[in-house]
Amino acid sequence: MRIIYIDIDSLRLDHLGCYGYGRDTFPNIDRIAGRGTRFDNYYCADSPCMPSRHNLVTGRFGYNNGVVTHGGAASHLRIAERMYGGPEPSNQLLQRVLRENGVDTIGFSNFAWRHCASWFSLGWSEFHSPNLEFGDEQAHEVSGPVLRWLKPNEGRDNYYLHVNFWDPHCNYYAPREWFDRVSRMPFTADWPTAEVIREHQSFPTPHNSVFTTANRLFRQGHSPTPNMPDAIRNRSDYEHLINGYDAEILYTDHHIGLLLEELDRQGVLDETAVIISADHGEAQGEHGVYKDHYCAHECVHNIPLILSWPGLTPPSPNRQFLYNVDLSATLIELLGGSVPEQYDGVSFADGLQHGRWPNRDHLVWGHGLHSLQRCVRTRDYSLIKTYHDRGFPFEPLALYDMRSDPHQTTNLLHENPAIVSELEGLLAIWIQTQEAKSRRGDPFDIVCREWDEAGVRSMSVPPREL
Repeated sequence: MRIIYIDIDSLRLDHLGCYGYGRDTFPNIDRIAGRGTRFDNYYCADSPCMPSRHNLVTGRFGYNNGVVTHGGAASHLRIAERMYGGPEPSNQLLQRVLRENGVDTIGFSNFAWRHCASWFSLGWSEFHSPNLEFGDEQAHEVSGPVLRWLKPNEGRDNYYLHVNFWDPHCNYYAPREWFDRVSRMPFTADWPTAEVIREHQSFPTPHNSVFTTANRLFRQGHSPTPNMPDAIRNRSDYEHLINGYDAEILYTDHHIGLLLEELDRQGVLDETAVIISADHGEAQGEHGVYKDHYCAHECVHNIPLILSWPGLTPPSPNRQFLYNVDLSATLIELLGGSVPEQYDGVSFADGLQHGRWPNRDHLVWGHGLHSLQRCVRTRDYSLIKTYHDRGFPFEPLALYDMRSDPHQTTNLLHENPAIVSELEGLLAIWIQTQEAKSRRGDPFDIVCREWDEAGVRSMSVPPREL
């Protein structure tokens, strides 16, 4: 069995045609969706990049694997290797488990270098760094090395190939021809409105609509690339920004297509499982933030999952509540292995094969970089608890009606006290459950302490009893 996992950084699912986007820009991703299953309610358990990829390769929540942020003590993987006949390791990496079950695991990613996460390169049959960039590698710099691996390995079977594209993470450097192609397509986004953009001009955050020197990616308020505006002052600037973002996705989609063409040339595409997903999404105006991933809101955590697996054709779209840690368990089970006892993920292999899916009515996830938050998400509501706002204008507790307010603009905390109480109770139970597994304390406490000691500014002092 050949499995190719396409890991696309910072990809919003609502910018893909198969998820209903109004632009016909991503034909290869849509092609895979057309022969497989699109998952609508798939979420990263922790964000952003560092915690999310820890989720995937450990099969565990950040609370239990110890990684909930970038840098500091709460970015260090809690992993105990088996030594001299000792006990099983507390975290068994996905690539190692698959390899133990007879599947060669091959990784193409700069993630270990980019985030000083050497653990990510452990346990693979082969691990390749596409180039020596610290980030900002473009899609052609990834697809080229992968093609150079695929061609001489024609005829090879039983492998899991993980391919990590940095696009469409900002900044947006796709060749101009791709920006021009997207710019000729109708612009269909109706939010944020001009009024909302005007309100965002005064938001006191480093990733707001005014790209000043406070934003480290913009020097003296000037865009580093013609594919991005200097600031978001109006709808025209917003369209410019989204054209740059969509051009990154289209460019990446083209290079995914090159990989698919090579498999087709080898005559094995129809026998190959193709999985397309992301580490997290991206805010494009939500809460006054543009081109970044800053909180535990829907735009950051709801990520695409497109799965095409030969012999498995469950109905599409699928609307079950799923985590990225579930995918780790599912891959192991589909390939004949046993899911490690320590995994938090619940395999949905039985759902793919027989229609019996994990029975969940809510999820809990967390963000730990630009703010420190957890979310309880039910079918109708999202409760966001802020442990540290890091200077962003977040309220300590916020309730959003996801049916009528998908961009999470209106806090209904005081209008729905019974719902708030119910969701706070679910969060408390989740934390108690994780602490019973971990017995090492909440990693959020470590982050709060480190930020406070470093003098990180907070606009409010939220309660931390949960």
